[in-house]
Amino acid sequence: MIPKHEDIYSEFKSSFNVGVIETLVAFANTKGGSVYIGVNDKGEVKGVDIATESVQQWSNEIKSKTEPSLVPFVEILQVENKTVVVLTTHDQPIKPISLLGKCYKRVNNSNHILNVSEIADLYMLTMQYSWDAYLYSGADVNSLDLVKVEQFISKVNNAKRFSLPENPVDALIKLNMFQKNTPTNAAMILFSKDNLRYNVHIGRFKTPSLIIADKMINGNLYDVLEEAMQTIIGHLKFAFEITGKTTQRTEIPEYPLDAIRELLVNSLIHRDYQSPTDIQIRIYDNSITFFNPSGLYGNITEKDLDTDTYQASTRNKQIAEAFYLTNDIEKYGSGFIRIRKAIAATPTMKRVS
Repeated sequence: MIPKHEDIYSEFKSSFNVGVIETLVAFANTKGGSVYIGVNDKGEVKGVDIATESVQQWSNEIKSKTEPSLVPFVEILQVENKTVVVLTTHDQPIKPISLLGKCYKRVNNSNHILNVSEIADLYMLTMQYSWDAYLYSGADVNSLDLVKVEQFISKVNNAKRFSLPENPVDALIKLNMFQKNTPTNAAMILFSKDNLRYNVHIGRFKTPSLIIADKMINGNLYDVLEEAMQTIIGHLKFAFEITGKTTQRTEIPEYPLDAIRELLVNSLIHRDYQSPTDIQIRIYDNSITFFNPSGLYGNITEKDLDTDTYQASTRNKQIAEAFYLTNDIEKYGSGFIRIRKAIAATPTMKRVS
């Protein structure tokens, strides 16, 4: 069965060429897919002439030009008395796959070349590594604010999701955040004694060019979370409701605070800490935007986030685990579900974009 149009899983080609291999590589680096050879861009079946050895030659060329070698599944169809060759590849367990030294991914119905950062992310994702688990060069135990580690230990043990020893170094060793007398990137981001300058830039805007207030927040990640949250709340509008049942009045924020906190935590956990760009939060009269210097991680798409069944990947596994153990996140990969539910339960929220 030939699809009606090209999409993230399918592409049409009139003949076999290097573009076919490029698309197979893009499919392999994303979610898999099929190339239909003998079908034009409009989805019209034109057919393709193949000799006995043609398909084998194509397979050999694909194998020789890709690294690691890609071997697609081949299917020959007869459609409208014409021959269509279907080359299919699945989502590969080891990534990225490259074509003559270049790596591609599938976005909607086209192929996009991966940059160096995306290649590194894809490799670490498939190898189940994360950048934050690597050792921080030049750091040692004296680089850490051990009081902050002790506060973290107390918070973890009170949350009762895990049990940590009271000694700060022993606790970090148990979490694999301290190895060979060196803290990991995660440990430094969370507990560094010095300011590593991973900034959260919060602005209150009247128009895109008129800034009313501006604040740069940095430091230990847990401190950043609390200060950034309080800064955002300070710029939000609140309504007041008096029910008559008590003399107390109820404050109603213009946005659900649970959703705001979830977006902020998500930005901190999934940030690309190798990027020099700041997390940017812009608060306008009628909207608020969160910009995270990284983009979505893994194969997840914006469309996937509209569902309750998306499979999320974690860019910074140790940082995510730390926030989970302190009960700052419920479980991995469910943040956007909770954000949508919080917004849906808020009468003042008409829509989210």
